[in-house]
Amino acid sequence: MIDLKYHITSIVAIFLALGLGVLIGSSIVGDNLLVDQQKKMIDRLEEQFYVLRDKEDKLEADNEYKTNIISNYENYSQTVLPLLVEGRLKGYKAAVVVTGDSEVPAGMANALSNSGAEVVSQIILLSNMNLESPELRSRLINFYNLDGKTSRDTLRHYVAVSVAAILNGIDEPGLVTFLEQNNLIKFSGNNRVPLNGVVLLGGANNLNSYFAESFDQGLVSYFNEKGIKVYGVEQSQVAYSYMSVYQNNNISTVDNIDLSPGQISLVLAMEGEAGDYGMKPTAKKFMPSLLVDNPGER
Repeated sequence: MIDLKYHITSIVAIFLALGLGVLIGSSIVGDNLLVDQQKKMIDRLEEQFYVLRDKEDKLEADNEYKTNIISNYENYSQTVLPLLVEGRLKGYKAAVVVTGDSEVPAGMANALSNSGAEVVSQIILLSNMNLESPELRSRLINFYNLDGKTSRDTLRHYVAVSVAAILNGIDEPGLVTFLEQNNLIKFSGNNRVPLNGVVLLGGANNLNSYFAESFDQGLVSYFNEKGIKVYGVEQSQVAYSYMSVYQNNNISTVDNIDLSPGQISLVLAMEGEAGDYGMKPTAKKFMPSLLVDNPGER
């Protein structure tokens, strides 16, 4: 679309320039061969312009049609989603950690709720996790009793282990308060409930919010050692994807959690269909196999 508009703009500019040339040429030398050639060129350019304009109109109509189809398919998928996930995770206790700069999609929360899973706790990373402030870095170094030259990535790794411990119910007294007072995390829920799994919502649109190799990897490593399943998810459109980092840690991933197929994939992955699902090059499969059965028989 952009190239086509540029082409049309170029033709219009040439058209106007030649028109001006014809006007000037006519006023100076009258009707001659040069003016006739310019007029013929203008006629050809005018013909190309109308052809390209028709193509642009058709492309815009085609894009609008396809957008409507996609929207209708998403609406349809949201309609059937409860039937596909109902009761699959009954009694499942989950925690959600938002590590990127995306909000939890409403559809993801609804899918987990419809499946019977309960999100018992949630932690959101805050902007101070970039550790730009020397004073904040100094407080963290003192809190964890580390060397004064400890890097930001190492500090984030320590915070990640602390966050994992909080969710696992074995945090030190005052740990949550310390991390919240320094605007590193926001915690809500009950961390005294044993977890079946953790959903990690990554993906960043700002490089200052990208902590996949430091924070996310530290948190995943902790839960892998404890035998608690982790599921890495992100929205379908992010500037900096976390999928490859998650997959290097051997956890199931979903790269389109903002869409109903991704929400269904998450529920089925948590039910036991491990895999890397979605639409991006890192995905191995679009969705898990759908085995529709009677929820009462599960």
